[in-house]
Amino acid sequence: VAKMAKLVEEAQNNKSKTQRYVDECAKYYTPGVCVVAACLAGIPAAMRVHDMEKWYHLALVVLVSACPCALILSTPVAAFCALSKAATSGLLVKGAEYLEILSTVKVICFDKTGTITKGEFSVSSFHPLIDNQKLLY
Repeated sequence: VAKMAKLVEEAQNNKSKTQRYVDECAKYYTPGVCVVAACLAGIPAAMRVHDMEKWYHLALVVLVSACPCALILSTPVAAFCALSKAATSGLLVKGAEYLEILSTVKVICFDKTGTITKGEFSVSSFHPLIDNQKLLY
């Protein structure tokens, strides 16, 4: 049990490609937005523009509307929730990157009776190749 808990913890610490991309963009995006806002407030002040309240308001609007907080916070939270749900369902996923890869999978084939199943055979569904009315005759 301790080994499984350690694997789950390691999986949650591994960042996915999307998480790394968002973190990398945030390194440049956030300071860039701050520079733009500072210029919007600072340049008119240096030029002694009379209506500074308008420029301060515009700088504040840029800061609020360009804030990437939702994206920066939601990416790791979504990955953490997915890994936690998988772990509570009995699935061990090595990291969020593997969940992203899993989203591109089209077909999954299993061939380990007794290993990944209970070993009890049952018909889960039946799809006839001909119409149901013809089966009655």
